[in-house]
Amino acid sequence: MVSSDCITSPIKLTLNHCRSYNKQLKQHLPVSICSENSPSSEQTAGSEDLLTEIFLRLPPKSLLRFQCVSKHWLSLISSTYFRRLHTRRNATSSASTVGVFLCRHPNYDFLSLHEERLSAMGRIYDSLSDSRGGRVLCNINSCNGLLCLGFKSDDAKTEFYVYNLTTGHQRFIPVPDTMIVKSMNLAFDPTTSDEYSVVCVWSSVSEKRLRFSVYSPGSGIWRHSNEHCNDVDLCCYRGVFWKGSVHWFSQTGPFLCFQVDSCKFKTMPSTLIPEGQWYRNIEYFGESGGHLHLIEIHKPQDIEFNVLELKSDYSSWFVKYRVNLEFLTNLYPVMVNQEIYPPEDYAFPYAFSTLCFLADEEDKARLLISLPGKIVLYDMHNGIVKELADIKPDSFRNFIGGARYDCFDAYTHVETLAFV
Repeated sequence: MVSSDCITSPIKLTLNHCRSYNKQLKQHLPVSICSENSPSSEQTAGSEDLLTEIFLRLPPKSLLRFQCVSKHWLSLISSTYFRRLHTRRNATSSASTVGVFLCRHPNYDFLSLHEERLSAMGRIYDSLSDSRGGRVLCNINSCNGLLCLGFKSDDAKTEFYVYNLTTGHQRFIPVPDTMIVKSMNLAFDPTTSDEYSVVCVWSSVSEKRLRFSVYSPGSGIWRHSNEHCNDVDLCCYRGVFWKGSVHWFSQTGPFLCFQVDSCKFKTMPSTLIPEGQWYRNIEYFGESGGHLHLIEIHKPQDIEFNVLELKSDYSSWFVKYRVNLEFLTNLYPVMVNQEIYPPEDYAFPYAFSTLCFLADEEDKARLLISLPGKIVLYDMHNGIVKELADIKPDSFRNFIGGARYDCFDAYTHVETLAFV
């Protein structure tokens, strides 16, 4: 079980579960070579081609531990060729998302989606805590296993780093003093390139409009775009990389698509603002299963909503799934407001937030949902609800008043051996 106080303390991981080297490896070995004393086992240990094929099927965390078995295994697993091949081969795995990075300023932690990964997620939390020191975490963006984090020091200066939380490696991102950074966004697609880029949304002292620049760690060069944006309501802190571009939504204006290679805008459709409203109420915006998705709640009382998907040709959004969470109120009555005369600020019939939407290549979908006192994972394919975490407080009023996680606090974590 996992517990947390969403206001004063981060989620604390209290379960530990870690399998041994031999057990993890044997799951991927043919039956005929599983005997520790058999000649086939010895041949496998010395065959680089066969070892490579086996290792390519293992998760990154296991491989990092197997590096300690022998110098041969260390040389193979740590080689540039193998790490790039493993990253490329496992980039679209349906089981690639192992957890969610939760951040509610100034606290953060990791929530595992798989029980066997709890101890690993705990180690990630400790590693990041050591790296942060006494600095404040002020920028977060995740993309295919890499995190771009901004740390603000006591002197108000912010430094940006790209982290691979699986390997523990990091890279400092130098930012020109003339750029007032609004957000840093990662662009990384291991299926097409070994390199990643950092897209910076920034402004200058003399201008109020937003500008865009791209940093390439390989060359160490910033490319400055001639494009700019005057939409101050653009949710630039929530950029989502998909199909070679970074996408942003706006609650009041048009959505924005920025092509990383060309440093130019690309037309993308926005959702309609409901009649009688002056803004959208977007609850989720992200990529999963190779597609861009969006969840919009039109009214506070809506417990039924649609998951929209953007067509690959950018022509329009369409309804991918229709969701009705009415059944959750029977399982968790606390999410229903029982107050007869609630204060105006708490006049909401239901309390829930969609933290993230997870889809895979087999068209199976799951919703990670924050309820008063709980974080649950809802499998839309078989209807199973799995409790992942306890959160506090668990009262309806405190939940609505801000003691909760929402999609803007959640960043999916993927294990990867990618270089930074």
